[in-house]
Amino acid sequence: MMSSTRPGDGIAVGLITQDLMFLRRFLQSAVAAGTQIVVPMFCMHNYICLIVHESHRALQQIAPDVAGQLAYDCAPAIERARHSVKLFDDKKKDVDGVRADFNQVICAHRAEFLNNTWLPLARPLERDLVLWRYQDRVIWLWR
Repeated sequence: MMSSTRPGDGIAVGLITQDLMFLRRFLQSAVAAGTQIVVPMFCMHNYICLIVHESHRALQQIAPDVAGQLAYDCAPAIERARHSVKLFDDKKKDVDGVRADFNQVICAHRAEFLNNTWLPLARPLERDLVLWRYQDRVIWLWR
């Protein structure tokens, strides 16, 4: 199975196996939960992409033949979703750093979308509102 025999490869394969077993248990629970899985799946999506992307990348180094058999569609989308988790991966960033990143995103969002209506009388009606829906149910509301 493995085409490389570097010292850490066995450890990497063991960690990949543990991640995949976790995903299997999570997805089995998702199937059993029916509509109750909406929010957990919403929260776990990017972490699932992280596991898929990083595991496949490691396997390309450790066992390219296995990685070739496990090639998957939508790799660019999965990689983008994986990179969205990087905000929480930075070991040098503390809570204030993450808060500053969020504030920067919020300020850029507000500058782009608020107080720019062509009708000045409508400006007081503008709101910074985000609604996330799944199957016609609101699952997140932020003002």
